[in-house]
Amino acid sequence: MVTIQDVAKHANVGVGTVSRVLSGKGYVKDETRKKIQASIETLNYTPNERARNLFFRKSGIVAVIVPEMAHPFFAQFVSASESVLCEMGYQTMICNTYYEQNYERRYLEMLKQQRVDGIIFGAHTALDVTLYADVDMPIVAMDRDLGEHIPCVSSDHESGGLMAAAEMIRSGCRHVVQLMGVRGEDKVATPSSERHRIFKDVLSGAGIRCSPFYIKWHLSDYSYYQKVADEIFEAYPDVDGIFATDLTVMAVHQWAGARKKRIPEELKLVSYDGTNGVRLIRPRVTIIAQPIERLAREAVKLVVDLIDGKPLKNKKIKLPVSLIPGETTL
Repeated sequence: MVTIQDVAKHANVGVGTVSRVLSGKGYVKDETRKKIQASIETLNYTPNERARNLFFRKSGIVAVIVPEMAHPFFAQFVSASESVLCEMGYQTMICNTYYEQNYERRYLEMLKQQRVDGIIFGAHTALDVTLYADVDMPIVAMDRDLGEHIPCVSSDHESGGLMAAAEMIRSGCRHVVQLMGVRGEDKVATPSSERHRIFKDVLSGAGIRCSPFYIKWHLSDYSYYQKVADEIFEAYPDVDGIFATDLTVMAVHQWAGARKKRIPEELKLVSYDGTNGVRLIRPRVTIIAQPIERLAREAVKLVVDLIDGKPLKNKKIKLPVSLIPGETTL
């Protein structure tokens, strides 16, 4: 088996010089670099990833922390993140928190002990946010405000709220219910809360009643969302518009179909996220789609840049959302 020492000997250079060429870090003369690359090809040398990571005190692993992997949004985000991390030479550790403090503490300890090289955090933290701000290691937040020193990637939720409100107004709604996360359940601010604020403000300005309905949105159990659908219409029997994330909209869509409530004549629906499942139901749902794959790619690029010690030009990345017109707001 060819080793890095064999390559160094064949190229008549030091092992450290070969390491710099392999890692892409540090200065190496072009002539020397070409000589090393020729030796690598001649000897058919394949770097031992584990040994290389040990040499550079790296694990080659990035942890992606989400509330629950079974949730459609996080399932797509994790899948996209894993694909991009693989492209960039990293393995992915998928971590579910389920709002458990012990789980979060364990993942932070792994980062401190260099068992993972970085963390992409997309969960609702059950810990004091300062615990993340105090960790001087690679962390990137996905739609979470973990402090000014921690980079954050999010969608332009304010635009999303505006688009959704405009659809409800255009469709002639008089009483809209918007679904929101349970108050006080999270200890970290989320950029996504902007969509709720702007949505309510725009509807109120247009003289349309907007009622909040609070749920544990991070859950993926469909029976929970079926129960939510029952509770919405029990609390607001005169509702004629609902703005919610995909799982709730799918449950409401099913509820309406079972009770012969006509969509969109009697009930308008606007869904937020745009995951795969909501795009399959009929009549087609009007969607405010988040760019999930782009969110994942930007988060991965940021965390890898931090791992490599590169300065970040922009610590707050906000990506545009898009309106996908459907048949639920005609």
